[in-house]
Amino acid sequence: FHDKVMRTNGGDARLLSEAGLHQLVFSVNRIDDVHCRAALAFFTLIAYPAFRDGNSRTAQRVADWILTDNGYTPEDHDVEMTGLVQGIANFTVEVADIKEWLRSHYIEKGNFSR
Repeated sequence: FHDKVMRTNGGDARLLSEAGLHQLVFSVNRIDDVHCRAALAFFTLIAYPAFRDGNSRTAQRVADWILTDNGYTPEDHDVEMTGLVQGIANFTVEVADIKEWLRSHYIEKGNFSR
């Protein structure tokens, strides 16, 4: 995901913390709830950057992929997560907040009667 972000948007593609990236993957893969898994990945990549540049953009792509790969689709195809990114940077958004935001902005495919 990060490589795609760097090819599309440019930036410094160097890895900042390989250990942090491994910890993220390990932690996220232990969670059964898909919204919680996506929220933790999103939060962790932004709060504890693994790359020199593109962490927020990568976090958004990873969270979106986790949800879409598990049968969810964004309610609006231009889902904007900028407010969440800002909240993490300002220490006003936690994983639980992100999880609830994702639950309200992604719906199960075929379940359009919310």
